[in-house]
Amino acid sequence: MTTVRRLSGWAVRAAVIAVGVMVQPPNRLTAQDSQFGIQGLGTPGKQESVRSRSAGGAFAAFDASSPLMDANLADIRRLSGSITGATSWRDVAADSGQVTLRGTRFPALVIAGPILRRLSIGGGFSTYLDRSYGITTRDTLIIRGDSVPVADQITNDGGVTDVRVAAGIRVGRALAIGAGIHMLTGSSRIVAKRVFPDSGDYRPTTSRDEVAYEGFGASVSALLDVGRDLRLAGWYRNDSKLRADLGGRTVAENDLPVSYGGALLWSPGNQVVFAGSTQWHTWSVAGAGVNAHDTFNWSLGAEIGSVGSPFRLGLRGGQMPFGAHGAPTETGASAGLGRQFAGGRGRIDIGIGRLVRKDDRLTEKVWTILLGVSVRP
Repeated sequence: MTTVRRLSGWAVRAAVIAVGVMVQPPNRLTAQDSQFGIQGLGTPGKQESVRSRSAGGAFAAFDASSPLMDANLADIRRLSGSITGATSWRDVAADSGQVTLRGTRFPALVIAGPILRRLSIGGGFSTYLDRSYGITTRDTLIIRGDSVPVADQITNDGGVTDVRVAAGIRVGRALAIGAGIHMLTGSSRIVAKRVFPDSGDYRPTTSRDEVAYEGFGASVSALLDVGRDLRLAGWYRNDSKLRADLGGRTVAENDLPVSYGGALLWSPGNQVVFAGSTQWHTWSVAGAGVNAHDTFNWSLGAEIGSVGSPFRLGLRGGQMPFGAHGAPTETGASAGLGRQFAGGRGRIDIGIGRLVRKDDRLTEKVWTILLGVSVRP
């Protein structure tokens, strides 16, 4: 029996797959991450608290617990912290039929507080790109003059995290501005296993590597109150290149998008608030090799009831950045509840969301349960 001891070529290829230069679809998908992120750099995270996500993401620009904008930090009057948790059930199509996958994430943490009467600072982390999946590809190799079928089983666990430090300042009764710096960091643990399913002459071979990611970004934003009932928001962010290193050597480098958007919040009464937002991301700069496309996304949401116990609902739609046959579409609906306790020093938010993602060949359906906890000591 012959042992294949080192297959450095396909091990490096597995690492390159992890940073998004795979151009052929997998034969079998066993992923926790979205199938529409495997052939690109990953699945972009949603920089939203449970409150915002339960309302379709529409309140993210006005919610200091959502790491989307920096100017809303100016509204924080005391030290506070919030964390978001999400558990998803994902139905995806595989060659063996429909497969249901489950994944649990903690996609956002924000800690912020005032340091001067008009100035607040904050920091935390959020998911920038999710890169957790498992795939199997099949091929035929010529070994000693014979055609030998092989199967490469590649498992990737990890992603890219956005670590943010930001400040928001109120420069007048109606205007607040903010700015932040972002460090993109993270890693992916890759296990690549080659098996020979139809041959007893070769033993399976396994290679393990870890890819480290690095990048930087900066953001600016503003909030403008137009009268007592209407608030406007705008934001702009520019990220650098995402570099992927394997064993101290750069194996891939991709440009990251410029992102910008606007939002509107309307409060026609004491117990009802409506919001809407739009976002644009120039993901196409990442390069043709990762099947990248520019995206536009929108969201609408409402919050009904008292501040201490509101009900939320929302809609969202738009595009995902990576797809071999154009930008996949994403539509969704969500709802949730919130409850304050301890005299307003704590809050628990729960939500549920449904997403449908598709292109002309694939469809993915996702249920997500959300739980958020906020404290103000």
